[in-house]
Amino acid sequence: MLIGEDFTKIALDFNGFTLLEPNALITDFIMGSFSIYFAVQLKKIKAQHSFLKYWYYFFLIFGIGAFCGGLAHSLFEYTGPQGKFPTWISAILCAYFIEKAMIKSVSNLNKKNILGKIAFTKMILIFLIVITVISTKAYQKEHTIGFIPIAINTLIGVFISVAYFSFYNIKRGYKEFKYLFYAVMIMLPSFFIFLLKVNPFPWFDKSDLSHVIIIIGNFYFYLGIKKMDYTRLPFKTD
Repeated sequence: MLIGEDFTKIALDFNGFTLLEPNALITDFIMGSFSIYFAVQLKKIKAQHSFLKYWYYFFLIFGIGAFCGGLAHSLFEYTGPQGKFPTWISAILCAYFIEKAMIKSVSNLNKKNILGKIAFTKMILIFLIVITVISTKAYQKEHTIGFIPIAINTLIGVFISVAYFSFYNIKRGYKEFKYLFYAVMIMLPSFFIFLLKVNPFPWFDKSDLSHVIIIIGNFYFYLGIKKMDYTRLPFKTD
């Protein structure tokens, strides 16, 4: 196990074609497949509430982003850091969709509209910040700094907004939101695993461990959303 530093990236050579981090490719594709499956299953729910719609968008874009992320890892020799841009874009969109979904669980229409505008403004601001960062000389030296504002935005969108609004709705008697709260608690360690570079094995590093945890967390998101009674408040008003 390595903590605080990464193992040397695994590279497979196929007659001159180099495939980096095949482990990340596999776990990203598994994570993406689960997410697309959850999106398809949510699409089958007959309720028309926007809470459900935005969760569908979240899982769909998350799945696409995971597939792109796996390819970005493995084809880094050819795409460079630019190959990660589709995943970064999807991460920003996912944070926005998850915030919008949770905001839709607020009963007060005025608060709902204000919070929705704040979420949209924040998304645009994050896009502008990322564009500014990747235009700097510092990014040319260390491209991972481009992901920092995205990581912070994800922390706010997923871990803070979902936890807050889940707790808010649990207190109001909507017990199904406990699954969303569980999901946040399950996924929270993945942030620190990545940040602290906790790498169990060369073939199962910080990315793979984080992916497994996120898959479990996403399952609890899906479970909670599927168990919701969309005929009750706060879902009677959209």
